[in-house]
Amino acid sequence: LLVLLLTNPGERVMLPDFGTPLRSLIFEPNDPILAERAREMISLAISMWEPRVNINNIDIRTGIDQSELNMDEIEDTEHILHISIGFSDFEDIQNIQELKLEIPLSGV
Repeated sequence: LLVLLLTNPGERVMLPDFGTPLRSLIFEPNDPILAERAREMISLAISMWEPRVNINNIDIRTGIDQSELNMDEIEDTEHILHISIGFSDFEDIQNIQELKLEIPLSGV
């Protein structure tokens, strides 16, 4: 899933549609519309390219939980899109896994 989410469509010559266009969101305003667009992109890409995965939930928040950070190293926590995907393998639906991504935004 990580490769799918971090690959921009067009990067793979033999699979030009492979990937998720999350990078196109970097300069967009950090609002609920952005979170919904990201959720749709992720859901569509996973359903198209990863049939082995059963998505349980896609949680997208603006900003991040500051309790998880070393505040001495991070200055701007409001312009981050936090993505958490709960998923399992169709053959082992009891084993739920989680993938977390934090995408920096421009803050426009």
